[in-house]
Amino acid sequence: MAFFENGLKAKVMSTELIIEANVSQKILFECLDLAKAFESKYSAYKEDSLLCQINNNAGLKAIECSASEIEIFQRAYEMAELSGGVFEPTIGVLSQGTYGFGMSDAKVPTQKELNDSKKLVNYKNLLLSSHSVYLSQKGMKLDLGGIGKGFVADKIAQQLQTKGATKALINVGGELVTFGKEYNIAIRDPYSANNLAVIKTSKNSLSISTSGDYERFIGSKEHHHILDYKTAKSNHHYSSLTVLRDGADATLLDGVATIAFNSKQEDLKEIAKQYGVAIIAVCSDSEIYFENLRGLELKSIEFFSL
Repeated sequence: MAFFENGLKAKVMSTELIIEANVSQKILFECLDLAKAFESKYSAYKEDSLLCQINNNAGLKAIECSASEIEIFQRAYEMAELSGGVFEPTIGVLSQGTYGFGMSDAKVPTQKELNDSKKLVNYKNLLLSSHSVYLSQKGMKLDLGGIGKGFVADKIAQQLQTKGATKALINVGGELVTFGKEYNIAIRDPYSANNLAVIKTSKNSLSISTSGDYERFIGSKEHHHILDYKTAKSNHHYSSLTVLRDGADATLLDGVATIAFNSKQEDLKEIAKQYGVAIIAVCSDSEIYFENLRGLELKSIEFFSL
């Protein structure tokens, strides 16, 4: 962990957390603790986490949860409903189980293994009550990786505002919330260490989420971690896809980025309309697609050549 003027940088949730805000170091520490507490409770890689308890009891029993604990499961289910399952929180049987992303024994599975596992992927078998979570089929697994970082970014933004911050930038591994200041946000070129674009924000609140095939994969980008629930494999419509929206709702955008990444280019305009977002996508042929139906309150977006 490192402090800089009005901010901190730390490794948490297997990614980089950056917070810049006009608050004390004590409040920055509180925000870091919030992210660490989320990881402890919802990590798929910590055997004593709440998420692992739910997964380990799939088909056996419901796990009791508090109202605050169940919130993220409700958001994940809502995203699944809105997208008709394109956002799929029960993809864990594939991502954690069959592929083993993030584990030492990660591998590209056989077609038979994929066929067997994807039978267990169905968000409608995620049963939520006001006080419990239950996976109704044995072998099912939840994976909150498609929404968790955005959820934490939102919670940190809320915490900072409660503590009196009037300007802030929160970046949880590519899920961003900004408010109160004009920031320059770089979008990475998926093919190099350079930038694809630089977004200059206004002082109004803004959320940004980026998904890409270049961060987590097995062997090569051919087998990246953003899986399609229908095929149980990685799609290659895009190398990078960024969604933007006015206001602080990185939870929504985290899920929308996953939905858009697994959708064909001809569907992006409708997705932008449905969720009220702008979309910047680097397509498989290196073409840059930009859809700004939302009319974002940005100062500017400057694109560079790929």
